[in-house]
Amino acid sequence: MSFVLTDDNYYSDGADMEYMSCSQFQGFMECEAKQLAKLQGRWQDEEKEAFLVGRYFHSYFEGKEAYEKFCQKNFDKIFKTKEVTVKKATKTTPAIKETVVTGKYAPFEMADEMIKVAENDPLIKQIIDMEGQNEISMTGYIGETKWRIRMDKYIPDMNWIVDYKTVANIWETSYNPVKQVRQTFVEAYGYLFRAAVYSLIECQNRLEITFDESFRQLKEGVLDLPNFILVCISKQKHPDKEVVRLNHEQEYIKEIEGLLPKLYRYNMIKAGRLLPKRCGVCDYCRATKVLDKIIPYYELMPEFRGDKEDDYAAESMAETF
Repeated sequence: MSFVLTDDNYYSDGADMEYMSCSQFQGFMECEAKQLAKLQGRWQDEEKEAFLVGRYFHSYFEGKEAYEKFCQKNFDKIFKTKEVTVKKATKTTPAIKETVVTGKYAPFEMADEMIKVAENDPLIKQIIDMEGQNEISMTGYIGETKWRIRMDKYIPDMNWIVDYKTVANIWETSYNPVKQVRQTFVEAYGYLFRAAVYSLIECQNRLEITFDESFRQLKEGVLDLPNFILVCISKQKHPDKEVVRLNHEQEYIKEIEGLLPKLYRYNMIKAGRLLPKRCGVCDYCRATKVLDKIIPYYELMPEFRGDKEDDYAAESMAETF
């Protein structure tokens, strides 16, 4: 029986093995060994506070029920509490104490300020209030591989995909040593890659066409692309805000053409038919590193580092898949 994707199992191990996703693909690009270890249950990332705050922000715009459910699930991480005595002890009865909420931890107070900034801006509020579907999933193909996407908000009548983003600084740029250029957060965090994948899969569903047809139309400049919109709020003391449109046909083509050659290898790794390469510098590689040689000092420079090593820890798990 084939795997049926639902809202409840979208983030499950079964969904990870059945479908490729943007986060999974980017994980393989960063470190094949770590990503496979995560799929095989041999490694679990520590939940970073920034990620939790981002999910808190997202849950608010998903709806009241989703927000309250998230807050309840992560109560101890979000809320400050203290124990107070509501009835003093007597000779015959012990004191009655009660735990009360005294506030939220600073990062979530900041998130509340960011939410307020979003709701008070007329353009962003207009987008928030547009009739659409929150946290909606779709499946499709990139190449011959099944992919899954989950949109923060999908507005079919406007043909919009909306993604809420919390960023450190909207206008700050960073240097990419590979491309030797400065980049905005959009390029640095792969949002054009995500927009390209999401847009092609949305087109496949809305227009009822195949990947080959959607990619052909994209390259010919005739594909009816959705508008991919980022609603950005910064994490600064006085949060900044922008609404950014990512549609760029030539960049989408570059992103898809860049990922297609890698898909076969990543699928073979997932299937246990190829050993993944270790990046050598991530937390997984540091935690599992075993030294077997002395290296010259210049190999500490990226351009002189040796070839990436196979992760033999994955070999014993290959038959599982």
